[in-house]
Amino acid sequence: MVINMGDLQLAIQTQGMKAARRMPLLLWSIWIVFLVELMSRGGWGDTFSWTFHAIPELALNAIVVLGFLFLITAITGRVHLSFWLVSSTCLLMGLISGIKLEILGVPFLPWDVLLTSETKDMAQYLKGLLNFTVISGSIAFIVISFLLLYKLPRIAFTFPWKQRLGMGIASLLLLTLIYTDGSMSLKRLAHIQNLAWDQTENVRTNGFLLSTIMNLQFLFMNQPEGYDEESIRTAYNSVTPAVPVAGERKPNIIVVLSESFWDATQIKDVSFSRDPLPFYHELLEKYSSGTMLSPQYGGGTANVEFEVLTGNSMRFLPQGSIPYNQYINKDVDSLGSILARQGYASTAINAFHSWFYNSKKVYENFGFSKYVPMEFLKPDYEGPYIADREVAKQIIETSTLTEGPDFIFANTMENHFHYYPGKFKENTIEVTGVTGQTKGLLETYAQGLLGADDMLKRLVTHYESIDEPTILLFFGDHLPSLGENYSAYKESGYLNENDPNFLDKMYRVPILVWNNYLPKQKDTINMSPSFVTPYLLKLAQRPGSYYTDYLSQLSQTIPVIPPENRYEDMKINKEDLKTYEKLQYDIIFGKQYGYSEMNSKIKDSSYILGQGRMVIDAVRTEASSEGKVLKITGVDLPYNSMVNINGELLPAKWNSYHELTAPLLPDNKLKYPLKIEIVVKDSKDKIIAKSNEFTYSKVMASDM
Repeated sequence: MVINMGDLQLAIQTQGMKAARRMPLLLWSIWIVFLVELMSRGGWGDTFSWTFHAIPELALNAIVVLGFLFLITAITGRVHLSFWLVSSTCLLMGLISGIKLEILGVPFLPWDVLLTSETKDMAQYLKGLLNFTVISGSIAFIVISFLLLYKLPRIAFTFPWKQRLGMGIASLLLLTLIYTDGSMSLKRLAHIQNLAWDQTENVRTNGFLLSTIMNLQFLFMNQPEGYDEESIRTAYNSVTPAVPVAGERKPNIIVVLSESFWDATQIKDVSFSRDPLPFYHELLEKYSSGTMLSPQYGGGTANVEFEVLTGNSMRFLPQGSIPYNQYINKDVDSLGSILARQGYASTAINAFHSWFYNSKKVYENFGFSKYVPMEFLKPDYEGPYIADREVAKQIIETSTLTEGPDFIFANTMENHFHYYPGKFKENTIEVTGVTGQTKGLLETYAQGLLGADDMLKRLVTHYESIDEPTILLFFGDHLPSLGENYSAYKESGYLNENDPNFLDKMYRVPILVWNNYLPKQKDTINMSPSFVTPYLLKLAQRPGSYYTDYLSQLSQTIPVIPPENRYEDMKINKEDLKTYEKLQYDIIFGKQYGYSEMNSKIKDSSYILGQGRMVIDAVRTEASSEGKVLKITGVDLPYNSMVNINGELLPAKWNSYHELTAPLLPDNKLKYPLKIEIVVKDSKDKIIAKSNEFTYSKVMASDM
């Protein structure tokens, strides 16, 4: 056989050209991964270090991008268009992740897409967006991308349908091999582990795009091993009641989640010109207090609230997930519903929008009787948020309106992020020991603490003056986010680099329990938020459920549940939490076998938004300096009302909960009878509550 050297050389050149044409796709993928990591990490040095040291992780991130390039090309048939679509989307996600990581310590996660409205609302506080890394990275992206697309050996601009079909199949294969955990999993072959218990470390180690793909599986929870009806019934029947006999008295139980509440005076090297928490410190000397290990830092209030109200634990859910938005889509027994079954009026009060964290639906699913969000509160502001004193006033009014015992769960907002100077009209506490931005952040935060302390004093002063047994539990949900990358904590000397006590320093939140009727007892509290409900029920001598009885029993041996990677340090055997995990799965994701013997439903069929159901009793016309007005009298007419007259919404002047006035058009422009309603709208212009429809006839008007 004679080999034609010319043909051989031509064949080699042809294969080389084909390989060269495929090379841009791989280079594009690596380039996109590099830029995404730059945006996510926020620095060139860290990005270069990861790129050259995490080769398996880099390769799998590139395969993720390649898979999406194939997929979009299969759909559009245009490879360059696919590059710009994939790269722009990935870079935007990486940038959002970097910003979120700096501010809240948690990266952008798949379930964050369910929080778009909340993210938009808080976007005004994002600072430092156009920093050196973002600007230089954007310039590099545009310049080098054009070089990669148009200067390297070109591949076809468009593809026929057969090649598009092949690219689609290749895309699905690549993405499946990345996503799956089976024997053919590329993650398994590369010995890459999803560090779900620490999403910050997960993104830092495995890269943003790969971590995002691995986290998709957590949108749907896997059934725990051994979960079935029999295992739940066995656990159900094995617990003994924490309160065998109910106490004779039914005390009011008031739980206040004070936004970002933390005792900043414990920073040793920082001094405050006066104590921002004088009343709180006074109560610490006399009443039970301590700390809880929060699952959150800097944000995610709803997750702490979720633990406190239901007894469920975030430790069995993906870090960064938001159960209120993802999982609470059916009845879930809570402290609110447990006490409602015992004759309590259960009320939730929140100084923020009713739609935030899906709260108006969540509280209904938790069995509350009513929910009073900011749309029903007087606009008494301190800085950009409703003042804590207004929430205290609403708590007192709520309990005064009912004859029987109350359970009230209230959220505050006054000391919510941000803490840059200028948030409040004036900072009246000077901080020394630090300078610059840290000084400003701490002084602003201290000003907010004054509002929290004042609220606490208002509540205690009121309830110690009345003849109603009352328990008040006051706690912080998470530490405040004071600067990017914990800057204020580090610069003040409170937190060191690679601090071995990081978990306790940054996730321990204060808790205080006051009452006006029990014998004086000063206990030191050390627990997870998920054990608050059984703790309160036992303190108040109120019976709970099989679940709270189990949690009460478990908390005697394991009072604090840390992240899984700290189990060994805290001498916790994972097997001892298996029953807890199964019971929680049954409630949130399973068949709710544990609820099968419940005598009454959890959800309150008369659940409402507002202090009460709005009712118009009477309407009359009056003359005023501005013309005729309608005077509307009734019951539970909220401050932020509007009047709907024959379909036209008009502003209302609030006089009291029993009287409103609204402007009225001249008689010749009115069409009688008038159909009148009182409505309340949220910030999205959606009607969230309305009264009965009152018919106001021309005869009634002429009689006035």
